[in-house]
Amino acid sequence: MFQDHNTSLSPVKKTQLPASVQKKPAKKSCRIQRVNWHEAASCALQIDLRDYAASLEYMTEYILGKGSYRIDILVIKKLTEEIIPATIANLFKTFNLFEIKGIGSSASIDSYYKTIGYAGLLIDQTGDRNQYSGLDVSLTHLSCHYPRRLMSHLLKERKIRVEKFSPGVYHINKETFHTQIIVTKELPPEEYLYLHCLTRRLQESSLINRLADDYRLHQEQDIYIRYMNQLTTANRTKKGDAPMVCEGILNLCGTSSEEIIERTRKEEAAYYLPQIDYLKSLLEQHNIPFHLDTGTDRN
Repeated sequence: MFQDHNTSLSPVKKTQLPASVQKKPAKKSCRIQRVNWHEAASCALQIDLRDYAASLEYMTEYILGKGSYRIDILVIKKLTEEIIPATIANLFKTFNLFEIKGIGSSASIDSYYKTIGYAGLLIDQTGDRNQYSGLDVSLTHLSCHYPRRLMSHLLKERKIRVEKFSPGVYHINKETFHTQIIVTKELPPEEYLYLHCLTRRLQESSLINRLADDYRLHQEQDIYIRYMNQLTTANRTKKGDAPMVCEGILNLCGTSSEEIIERTRKEEAAYYLPQIDYLKSLLEQHNIPFHLDTGTDRN
């Protein structure tokens, strides 16, 4: 229990103190904008796989059934027979579930099994009986750090072998569903610049320059704006002081983080609302129920 260090050695009973003295002094508010890592990761994933945009559809916070269970990102591969050569998409099937861990953390044992359960729920609610199976689903755990505890658990407790498929991409063999773990900090920036740069400590000048050059070419596109907004917020000091290196990227393009936030607010309704009818139509094509939930509860 915290104590007031200014209290005398002979404390006075609280009932004898005036009401104004009994109240605790109000703390100085320090509002810090939270980083939405789910949005940042979703934008980074779509940007790094932009060459295959015609074959992939992305849905964030997809709701399962009538409950409150949500998949961080659901990626539907429209041309199921097509193989996407990108190493992070090598396991992609018809339905691809992404579990995203916050930057600075790694995939956990609990989240690993939770995602397997979500995959089962997804199969249960899609299509007619026996239309889809585990062969039509892949699971991806997006993690900043290498998940040592999870990997050790899979090897020692489950006797499952983990194969390093490529830098930053680990395939889990003989699991219920096609499963992989992506460690973003290990991904080669030459191939996955935006995923690799998902960090609170973006300081390498070569990466910053590459990110600035690419952002300059796409700075009018919403997905790049939203990504840079989150990345800039993440690289501020802990007390919300002046932005660090990411603000320099924005300034190179003649844009400030405040302008990005304001522009995003103005464009939000115009961008998202027309997508609802299209999303509903797309899901119906894949026999997936459409649920529109504006609630803020998340699991």
